Amino acid sequence: MDGCGGEWLSTPVASSCLENVTMENSSVGRIYEVMLQSTNSTKRNPQFVGVELLQSFKPLIIPCYALVVLVGVFGNYLLLYVICQTKKMHNVTNFFIGNLAFSDMLMCATCVPFTLAYAFNPRGWVFGRFMCYLVFLIQPVTVYVSVFTLTAIGVDRYYATVHPLKKRISVLACTYLLSGIWILSCGLVAPAVAHTYHVEFKDEGFTICEEFWMGQEKERLAYAYSTLFITYVLPLSALCISYLCISVKLRNCVVPGHRTQSQAEAQRARKRKTFRLVSLVVAAFGICWLPISVFNVLRDIDIDLIDKRYFLLIQLLCHLCGMSSSCCNPFLYAWLHDRFRAELRKMFTCHRRIGIGIPANNCATASVVL
Repeated sequence: MDGCGGEWLSTPVASSCLENVTMENSSVGRIYEVMLQSTNSTKRNPQFVGVELLQSFKPLIIPCYALVVLVGVFGNYLLLYVICQTKKMHNVTNFFIGNLAFSDMLMCATCVPFTLAYAFNPRGWVFGRFMCYLVFLIQPVTVYVSVFTLTAIGVDRYYATVHPLKKRISVLACTYLLSGIWILSCGLVAPAVAHTYHVEFKDEGFTICEEFWMGQEKERLAYAYSTLFITYVLPLSALCISYLCISVKLRNCVVPGHRTQSQAEAQRARKRKTFRLVSLVVAAFGICWLPISVFNVLRDIDIDLIDKRYFLLIQLLCHLCGMSSSCCNPFLYAWLHDRFRAELRKMFTCHRRIGIGIPANNCATASVVL
């Protein structure tokens, strides 16, 4: 799962001219000389037909991305705001959820604007050499942090539900774990960043910022498949196993003592709600990241398996599907929880009362554990 960096949004010119890139070592670094095909031949290239097709979908794609950014940033910001402002919410579970919200916000802010600008700007990458390397570092790191944090949340909920008597990890251990997630994500991105190059086509007036593994095809495939396994197959398997165990535990859970019919029905309703929520969490992760994972596998096996006329459009739609996970996570991990919604309403009610002169001490804060 390449996320949104590196080779992910290769321009058609970069794809068609990749074989013509040569490098020379000098005292000032590497010099890239890129020879393009003639103007007439490139116009007949199906990849350039794909550019025209992508441009025709621009009025539809940009509003969809804008909606993803709006919902993702606003939803995750509110989630972070409530967690930070409510001291009694400062626990391990909510720190995981807060880290997920922060990485999703950063993912929306870095992946979406630069991806759209790079895809639709005829001049290619216009943000300079420094931003080329910085953005292509931050983009996949935020994706990997989100994925690994989702996995940590699944494991944490497994122990909280299946083994409630076992000691939970401390806040300090949680801090170390979250730091490890960020460090691991940076480490996974390092090989891709090391093979990312900023190439200027001065005569043609455009620039590319791409990931090239020239002469290292086996290494590139090994990196691509291992990254896919670590960032999609393994987390999805961990989520499925964790939430399956949670579902089995809840199904077999029996409240001691005599229960009335209404109490039994209420317990069954809670179990059904929890099972639906668990199913939504696993399904959202699997569905959001499946298209880009399949796309990357097909591209790595044989790029000709994907019609060049639809390559860029399919690529961007798969990317949009992956980015939509940043919208799903706040709803799945917070908004669907009654306690979080109650705390958010209480917080806004408190602010309104303060605004009209009612003392703030009338606004009590309840303990919330998501």
